[in-house]
Amino acid sequence: MSDSLYITTESGRVMAFDTGTSQLRVLYDDPSHEVLFGIACHGDRMFLSGATGLTAGRITPHGFEPVTTHVPFPPPMRGEGRRLMRWLWSQVGAHSRAIPYDKPGLHQMNLYQDRLYIAATVWNEIWVVDFGLHMLERIALQPHRRDFYHLNNVFCDGAAFYVCLNRYDGRHGIGGYAKFDLAWNEIERRAIGWQSHAFSVIDGRTVQLCCLDPATDTQGRYPRRAGLLVNHDLVFEYDARQYFLKDFSMNNDRIYIVGGSTTERTNRASSTGVLFVLTRDYELIEECIFPGTGGFNGCRLTGIDYSKGVEPNLQEAAASVVATTLSDDMMGDFALEGTRLPSTESEPI
Repeated sequence: MSDSLYITTESGRVMAFDTGTSQLRVLYDDPSHEVLFGIACHGDRMFLSGATGLTAGRITPHGFEPVTTHVPFPPPMRGEGRRLMRWLWSQVGAHSRAIPYDKPGLHQMNLYQDRLYIAATVWNEIWVVDFGLHMLERIALQPHRRDFYHLNNVFCDGAAFYVCLNRYDGRHGIGGYAKFDLAWNEIERRAIGWQSHAFSVIDGRTVQLCCLDPATDTQGRYPRRAGLLVNHDLVFEYDARQYFLKDFSMNNDRIYIVGGSTTERTNRASSTGVLFVLTRDYELIEECIFPGTGGFNGCRLTGIDYSKGVEPNLQEAAASVVATTLSDDMMGDFALEGTRLPSTESEPI
């Protein structure tokens, strides 16, 4: 029996691509047409992240049935007042939820053990929530500014967490990642690739999608190419004038890369979805085009999916806490900086 590839879209749909027959069907169509990005599964449970909120539900023979939805931080005001609130929040309120100024802009997420790790892109944070969509922790990347790094995803290789930095230094162009131990103490940051999406570490090699946005094509110095980057090698390339690819899934035999046609943001909900199927040697097998579905944002295989990481080693995490405490005592002012924002245990978002 072939696996399914679950896909989220700009039009607020969850779709299932049959990897055996290449047929695509709709599992869920959000009534509000909320743009969907991240997708995670645990048994028959499915979790979705969108621009403004989270949805948890179950997969049934008839599709996806939502059970719980949270829209945590709607924009409090519009126009000039909203711009003023953004400025105020960036200056004095970035450490607090008392001054929410905009939607969190949730992007990709992964599930490790009983927690969801979500890139809250606009807020420049990682959100950790439980299966009931209760906030457990908010981790701010420094500097804590609005959409500074354009965080894309969180990946765990069992020994460390990696946060994809679409903009490594806050400007369009060079991408990279921030690496944390399992207790979320920052270890390093490294620039690699450009306009990074879907960063992962597979078989000891960094793997990510490097994109090229026509709107920022003239900004910064980086290759005017787009495709799948393994370490420093672009192993698969696509035409960035035609498509913008955002996520990929990988099993033992195939790599599935999803995206959409290059178009204005206001037209993405009706744009064309695209799926490239590669061998593990990065040879193109199939290019699937789906007009009118809305661009594809996220994907996840129902079986093995190496691109989504592995469970963290809890013994490693415990050892990391001890090591960090000793290191902080010895390093004083030179200890690595990490910021956790105030959060009540199991507080609903």
